[in-house]
Amino acid sequence: MAVADASVWINLAATGCADRILGLYDGSLEITRTALTELERGRDKGRHAADHVAVWLHLGLMQVVDLDPQDEDVFLSLLAGDAAQTLDDGEAATLVYAERAGVVAYIDERKATSLAAVRFPGLVVASTIDLLLTPGVRAGLGEAGLGDALYGALVDARMRVAAHHVAEVIACIGRERVEMCTSLPAVVRRSLNAT
Repeated sequence: MAVADASVWINLAATGCADRILGLYDGSLEITRTALTELERGRDKGRHAADHVAVWLHLGLMQVVDLDPQDEDVFLSLLAGDAAQTLDDGEAATLVYAERAGVVAYIDERKATSLAAVRFPGLVVASTIDLLLTPGVRAGLGEAGLGDALYGALVDARMRVAAHHVAEVIACIGRERVEMCTSLPAVVRRSLNAT
């Protein structure tokens, strides 16, 4: 079992094969009600991830979870204070729920990942790319399917790629598609164009 923040669901929607990914993932993926509300607010801005999530919920491919009343103090502590030490509602809810439930938190934002390492040192925090590279998903999609899924998330959702994943992502999507992936570091895109 794991819980994923709104950014991860946006990235999954952009893969074009999220229903397959969710079926291949070894375990169940959840979203906090707070993060779901965040996705639903995106509809006013023309974003469609909430529509995809509604379908996946209907199909039973994921579920919504709530914070417990006991989570309130920790949750609020992640929202208030210095901007460098606070998160948005969905990120905070995802981390607090994952910590209490003892499950993996899939979250892509660098600040949230850094803050989680300090506030919840025992919590396993992973990214959308980590999810896509799990053995079951990777084998089920095949290398070409995985490359297409990664490319879709990179181009359509501007998925963040941590430095330690860059080489593997490039190998999966193919060097010829790197230039279109503006969420990859510019230095990487320039260096590939130069060769």
